[in-house]
Amino acid sequence: MHEVTDTFELSSGQRCTLYQIRLDMIPDYYLLSFPRDAGEPSPADLSEMLVLGMKRAQSLARARVGDPGAYSLLYSGYSARREQGWHVHIVLLTGRWKKAWLYMVLAGKNALQALGLRRDDAPRFKR
Repeated sequence: MHEVTDTFELSSGQRCTLYQIRLDMIPDYYLLSFPRDAGEPSPADLSEMLVLGMKRAQSLARARVGDPGAYSLLYSGYSARREQGWHVHIVLLTGRWKKAWLYMVLAGKNALQALGLRRDDAPRFKR
């Protein structure tokens, strides 16, 4: 379902891993992940990983589809993500229809979580 494609060392000495996620519903999907056992990254690690994710997305898009701008990065803060562990989603996109499909899949997954029909580790805050 996923395979390690690369590992990076951040300036702090922490390591992050790039996985290729193989899902039929979302093709060309990668996840840049901070180690779960390291807790939440420092602000410097967070910034470095976002830049690293963007650079890696550009090189993947250039290699896979010939356009370094054909990607989306998705990041969810601690309270908005489904699973524990800090990560950046990288999805290569080749047009509006693929982007529309991505958002439709994400909307469906989030609706299932909101209804309690899909596992969700995010903390619950009351307004």
